[in-house]
Amino acid sequence: MALEADLTGWAALERELSLWKQAGEIPTFWWRDDDTQGPTAALDQLIGLSDRFGAPLHLAAVPKGVEPALAARLEPCDQVFVVQHGFAHINHEPKGKRASEIGESRDLPLQIADLRAGWEMLLAAELPNLLPIVAPPWNRIGPRTVQALPQVGYKMLTAFDPRLSAKTPEGLLQVNCHIDPVRWKEGAAFRGTDKTLQQVVSHLAARRTGQADRQEPTGLLTHHLQTDTATWDFVEALLDRLTGEGGGAWITLASLLKQGQANG
Repeated sequence: MALEADLTGWAALERELSLWKQAGEIPTFWWRDDDTQGPTAALDQLIGLSDRFGAPLHLAAVPKGVEPALAARLEPCDQVFVVQHGFAHINHEPKGKRASEIGESRDLPLQIADLRAGWEMLLAAELPNLLPIVAPPWNRIGPRTVQALPQVGYKMLTAFDPRLSAKTPEGLLQVNCHIDPVRWKEGAAFRGTDKTLQQVVSHLAARRTGQADRQEPTGLLTHHLQTDTATWDFVEALLDRLTGEGGGAWITLASLLKQGQANG
């Protein structure tokens, strides 16, 4: 048992997946990619991976930067969904505080005005599979803003780390991401195989043992515009393993909205 506890990397993931299988359960996963604005070669590569592995993709689009050609690029992609990534991806927090566009310091009416304007921009862009979901830039959102989201018409919030459903108001689901293969300090770079897989295993184990919400699917977060070759290679390998025999099931946020059970 001690050797099993000391496993790292792919071996640790294999062990965790086998524990789910022994329990007669299949872990669920979902995938979000941030900062979409327009068609690029990197977006093509991203959608190609989604198609290849049958893993639905949720693009967090920055409304103010959305290009007219994006809708046409996404039109044939039945399993690609769009969520709202703030308004302009601009930091409004004062110096010394962590970056956020809809954080604690800015007046709430200004935040709500931006969110409403951003939603109207996404509607005007006629993006297919658009969902009433907010993905805050930098994954940070003020508690007052969270409480106001249902009043504005949003049905779901997605950020990072295990969700805290007790802080989510009635009428708002929360489904977060838990895996980020990019290390952001000193510029975007691959976090490394072992460190990223530790994120995967940690959340899966926490779900399995009841230390995290068992019903929250384990979320993969990518950034196609800041992805280097090492990160692309890792994401492809991870998708291959999680989609293969003894892996898990990829789900859509649309299905959770429909079922109304994300906070169950």
